[in-house]
Amino acid sequence: MKNKLILLAVITFAIIIAGCKYDNYDPPTSFLTGKMIYNNIPVGVRSNATQLELWQWTWDTRGVIARAKIIAYIAQDGSYSARLFDGDYKIVRLAGAPWSNPNTDTLLVTVKGNTTFDVPVSPYFIITGETYTYSNADSSVTATGLITKVGSNAITNMTLYAGYTGIVDNTNSFGNQALTTGLVDLSTPKTVKFKIPKTAFTNYPSYLSQRGYVYVRLGIQISGVSERYFTQVQKISLQ
Repeated sequence: MKNKLILLAVITFAIIIAGCKYDNYDPPTSFLTGKMIYNNIPVGVRSNATQLELWQWTWDTRGVIARAKIIAYIAQDGSYSARLFDGDYKIVRLAGAPWSNPNTDTLLVTVKGNTTFDVPVSPYFIITGETYTYSNADSSVTATGLITKVGSNAITNMTLYAGYTGIVDNTNSFGNQALTTGLVDLSTPKTVKFKIPKTAFTNYPSYLSQRGYVYVRLGIQISGVSERYFTQVQKISLQ
């Protein structure tokens, strides 16, 4: 009986040690970073609304080769970051974003230490040369930008968004104004004006009357596409 107990203790100890070895693998230490780009220019999106899928062949708990999926959220400036093990990965650009790459279109990247890899995309529309001006006379922000059609979908509107913080989009703003007319001919810059409501001053006086600035950006709503294309956020003075 004593020998059986000793044998059982040895087996149990061996199982525990084996489990500890399996559970105590070092975590990944390499970072894959980059931006979604079009013609080497970052493509803006709604904060953490669009994703990349990263796939790698790996070993599962049964010692069988399997595919592991890692999700990388895309920040509003078009950048992404993922902490990974070194190795070869497949990058999948998911549908639903403001670019036309289908979810079957993949890219290959080798991660070795900290690695930078910009992901090319084809937006349906882009805005270039955007400018913003503030008028004290009527507390308004006027934005102007040149819209260029890249894909095949139609444009629904160009919208100016204003926010109290550096995160600005259609779900993070205190107000906006959409331009819905004159978007057939895109050969000339388009202008949209947003009058900051008085409630914005009364609700957050420290940001507007004391600090004297807001954050703005332009977005394009695309027909049949859930996510908008955005320019980069800019901070403008209210003086």
